[in-house]
Amino acid sequence: MRSLALTGLVLVAYGCRSTPEPAEDAMTVAIPASYSGDASSEPIGAEPWWTTFGDPTLDAAVEAALEGNFELRQAWARLREASALSRIAGAPRYPTLDLNVSGTFQEITQLSGDAANIPIRTGEFYSLGLALGYEVDLFGRIDSELKAARLEEIATAADVRATGLLLSGSAADAWISIVEQSALEDLVDEQIEVGRQLLEVTENRFATGSGSALDVLQQRRQLEGTRAEAPRVEGEGERARHQLAVLAGRPPRDTIVDAPRRLPDLPPLPPLDVPAALLRHRPDVAAAARRVESADANVAAALADRYPRLTLSANFSFDAAEIADLFDRTIELIAASLATPLVDGGRRRAEVERRRAVLEGAMDAFQLAFLTALQEVEDALSLERRGVERLAVLESQATIAREELVQARLRYAGGVDTYLQVLAAVQNLQLLERELVTERAGLLRARSQLHRALGGAWTDQLEPPVQESENDDSSES
Repeated sequence: MRSLALTGLVLVAYGCRSTPEPAEDAMTVAIPASYSGDASSEPIGAEPWWTTFGDPTLDAAVEAALEGNFELRQAWARLREASALSRIAGAPRYPTLDLNVSGTFQEITQLSGDAANIPIRTGEFYSLGLALGYEVDLFGRIDSELKAARLEEIATAADVRATGLLLSGSAADAWISIVEQSALEDLVDEQIEVGRQLLEVTENRFATGSGSALDVLQQRRQLEGTRAEAPRVEGEGERARHQLAVLAGRPPRDTIVDAPRRLPDLPPLPPLDVPAALLRHRPDVAAAARRVESADANVAAALADRYPRLTLSANFSFDAAEIADLFDRTIELIAASLATPLVDGGRRRAEVERRRAVLEGAMDAFQLAFLTALQEVEDALSLERRGVERLAVLESQATIAREELVQARLRYAGGVDTYLQVLAAVQNLQLLERELVTERAGLLRARSQLHRALGGAWTDQLEPPVQESENDDSSES
């Protein structure tokens, strides 16, 4: 990438327009051929990733966030700003035309003598003219500044897509949390009912003399411990609903969707394109690449600023002493001026060095963005792979714990063991049941993280809010 600025210098020296090199061609990071555990790679589809979960309430939650989120609206506003700056940068490519109108009325007042303080009109002067100006872009300064601005606009458009991608994941994660906590609420209610039944059993045994007061107290403590889970689970669910509402640009207590109370099954693993596809599918990586090229164009513009500027001007005007005679006399002037910097205290040289430093930083940021994207994909794949393994172990443990509880109750009923064995079996099973719900939700979040890490072409379908769209009368000159 060091050659980018040197290429710009050579082109400027020959009076040519510099064209930024694609940042991807100068990447020094080694790109792996495939992801870990991936035998084959397929192109990523263009459909929105959250639809693979097959739940209409999730679709509605993400769409509500994409429509009303204020952070995404800010991103659209920044894109409109970048578009305007691009048009401003391109304005010097066209001539400027100014209309000048002036009128002068002059009088002299007599200060002494018989005619003291009497105004004496001495004359009028009127002028109407057009002034045309144009800078010849000899060394590509204006052209380079325009390229830099347009590339920044493209990068800002990618920022919009990146914001939408992150927002879709945040909304999906909030939805998963809502469903997770709803499932846990139902599970805790079932566990509380089981605890009540066990308490009734211990109380009956105590009443008949076959049980002890300690058994009753232990079961009451276990039941209260289960009841203590309910406020925590309900609070987590409320906070998830608040988060989803704010993501959708609504007050926290608004209900965005009526989410189900059961987690969906994990859909099949999505197609995994080659890692190099992240350069296209990850909008944040694409934005970083375009900013490298923009910084390169800015270096070329700074180099060109050290060379002479040629300005052409033309004036055509009418003037007269009386407005009735305004069009009787014309003045025409055509001029060309060449200005070259001689002494500026090293300002232009320092500006070149500054923009070269910006270019180097942008290149490093681009490669870091790509490495981070690779890491996020690998992390998500690892998280899901290990989560599937853990879920299988937890399900096996839960099966064993259910059988353990049956045996513990039989032995307690037969007087072989104390109630402590039953109590321990109940607590182990209930903890495993809650962990199973949490692990299933974690797998869904890992899949959400994977989709965000992979990116996708669906972000190209994002549209600005209708009320925020530009007016049709904002056109370039």
